[in-house]
Amino acid sequence: MKLHYYKAVAFITLGFLSPMCVAEQVFAIKATIYKLENNITIDSQIDETLKNLQPIHQPQLLASLNKSALIEIGGDEQLTALEIKTNEEGSYYNASMKLKEKVDSQWESITSFMPNIPNGQTVYFSRTFTGSVWLIKLTGKRYESIELGQASFN
Repeated sequence: MKLHYYKAVAFITLGFLSPMCVAEQVFAIKATIYKLENNITIDSQIDETLKNLQPIHQPQLLASLNKSALIEIGGDEQLTALEIKTNEEGSYYNASMKLKEKVDSQWESITSFMPNIPNGQTVYFSRTFTGSVWLIKLTGKRYESIELGQASFN
């Protein structure tokens, strides 16, 4: 009788603990933002060009799979928003960049969209504003747990 009792307690305990042991997969998003002079050419050697430059922002965040994540940069007159969303498995992500600018007290915007970017791949967005080119280097990668995703930021 005691053996059946212990087995029952063990199965009940495992039933409660097993959902807690399953790690939540996350998507780590890293954006590195550079402000370039207009005379710098953006070409296939962009990584080589960026090695000598300091980024002005480096936002990083973790997102749940199949949920949207938003990074906004700017202020009351200009705003750049990056929205990233993965598929359910995290095998690819979609990214859009929305530029908003206040013109005559009204917001105007333009959106650029990149679909189906493979997990781990880096893409670049750029925009020109008042004599400078803003370049955004965006990477997204799926991790098996929040801890692994956070560790990737170091």
